[in-house]
Amino acid sequence: MQPVTERRPRNAATRWLAAVLLLAMAGPMPAQDEAAGAAHRAWVQGLPGRLAADGGPRDLALAALLRQVVREPADGDPAGADPQAEAWRETAFARAGTDVVALTLVLAGATADEAVRERALDRWRQLEPGNLAPWLADHDASVDEVLEAARSATRVDSHLYGQLRATVDALGRHPPTPEQAALLVGRADSPSTLEGLAALQGMSLLAAVAVPALQPLLQTCREAFAADSASGHAADCRSAAALMVGADTMLLRLVGLGLAETVAGDAEAQRAARAARRRFDWQMVEWGRLSAAAAAGGLDDLARLLDDPAIVDEPALVERLLTEAGIPLQPPAGWEPPRGG
Repeated sequence: MQPVTERRPRNAATRWLAAVLLLAMAGPMPAQDEAAGAAHRAWVQGLPGRLAADGGPRDLALAALLRQVVREPADGDPAGADPQAEAWRETAFARAGTDVVALTLVLAGATADEAVRERALDRWRQLEPGNLAPWLADHDASVDEVLEAARSATRVDSHLYGQLRATVDALGRHPPTPEQAALLVGRADSPSTLEGLAALQGMSLLAAVAVPALQPLLQTCREAFAADSASGHAADCRSAAALMVGADTMLLRLVGLGLAETVAGDAEAQRAARAARRRFDWQMVEWGRLSAAAAAGGLDDLARLLDDPAIVDEPALVERLLTEAGIPLQPPAGWEPPRGG
């Protein structure tokens, strides 16, 4: 099989799926009647400047990301280039040192034409040489480079919950005014606490930007396995799948489970992959059911568990919520996931 050298563009469908998974607990945004919408805009629009003034690398990276969200591009500037956001990201990178969460927040907002993006990726790879996540996050890396990195990697950790905790902490230092909070918190369709509101804002902010480009990798692995299941490429794909099955987000685990079944080398591996996928589907269905039944989609539970250091990632959060609700982590005998029409 010829080496694969094409670059890996962002995939809109994957980005949408990530948003669905990451916001599964978030429920609806607070009802945007005119007064609540104005209060939300006023709060969020004031955050970038206040966060930048705090001066920490995480604060500056978040300020740049939020500024991109609230800023409307100037006339004649369709690309939305923002020198202020870029300057904040440059300063965040300069101050980040070995803070991997700060580096990932820099990457969350950086565009392809910002020089800071490649430098942040390089430093992340240097700090965590066994982590496949910075390779998955590099949309300029070829599939061959990702698969080569998978040979020696030991984990996939995007630090998404570190980013979320940093965001909630930053927003907690700059809460809405009492007048704004009265319109945004405590209503039937909104979080009941300021912490829940910060968690909702943080998840909404990060969901659309924390998504790797996975489709080229999946396509290459399907083709490699179909051509020769014993090839080096197929073996590398199995390594990547095994890592992604234990990743820190439900999205990456879902992709890893699908890939593991695709490239399974024998019947036993196929059965193991199907059993793992069934367990994953059970947990996702039950998590969705719990979230739908909880007030404001369970945002207050999310805020509570973000304070628990034992919750290190999204899968740990899901398992804790299910355990607290008395729901087994394994599906009952004979259970099959619902199939959409």
